[in-house]
Amino acid sequence: MAYNNSVLVGNWNEERLKNEYEFKLFLRKRDRHELLLQRSRTLFSNLLKERPLAISGTYVLYGFNVQVVATDMPVKGQTKGSKPRYGLALSSLVRERQVDYVQNICDGCLMTLSPITTPCCRNTFVILSTNGDASRGEKMNYGDEFLLKAENYGEPEAAPLYVRFTPEGAPAPADRMPLQLSNNLDSCCRWTTVPLLPCDRLEGLGSPIKTSTKLLIKNCVADKNLCVMNQSWMQTFFGPECGVTCRNYVDIHKRCTAENIFSLVSDVETKTKE
Repeated sequence: MAYNNSVLVGNWNEERLKNEYEFKLFLRKRDRHELLLQRSRTLFSNLLKERPLAISGTYVLYGFNVQVVATDMPVKGQTKGSKPRYGLALSSLVRERQVDYVQNICDGCLMTLSPITTPCCRNTFVILSTNGDASRGEKMNYGDEFLLKAENYGEPEAAPLYVRFTPEGAPAPADRMPLQLSNNLDSCCRWTTVPLLPCDRLEGLGSPIKTSTKLLIKNCVADKNLCVMNQSWMQTFFGPECGVTCRNYVDIHKRCTAENIFSLVSDVETKTKE
């Protein structure tokens, strides 16, 4: 086979047409906001945009915003010599592989504990009573069953999402993360609170809960406490975050350790431990 100038011209034309097609494809994706960079920016804007909390006051009230914060857990990866930071907020996670088709929280999003405690879409929840909307504005008491509804600011008309714990049917790996957002409202979405000190648990049942009070949050189906997976840190789209599950951590005196201690926070000042 003989090669001549016409062969080279054909290759150049093919390369030029290919570049023109790729450029037109790029412009079309840009106009439709389908570029990965645009999707990432939209995701960050929807999930990390600061939102003011509807402060309920001294007590936790049904229908108001709260953050579920592990106030005694240190933040991992701090620089030497810096002031120690405490406080991990329960947050929904959109993974890297979901960025191509998800720009907001959705059904199936995993739950993690994030050092980002600024109120935003991914770490703000609404306390709902299992008795319906009739309890809005009433005080929540220890022992009451409640739901944690995720605040979907980007798509307010979408189906409501609730924090759900999926019990394992068989022995599972220690790093399994069974908490996720679900639009299927069932008994696994029900939670309850217990006073932290054992001496107060019997007398404290039925008393109202103060905001930022340290307590235990228990899943009603698993009958286990919400806990921090402090040995399971991962690199996510939003930085290093910690896993969360339901497990009881006790010391030799049968007292719950810091992994099980949480607070229902509705103001900024009490989210971090000085």
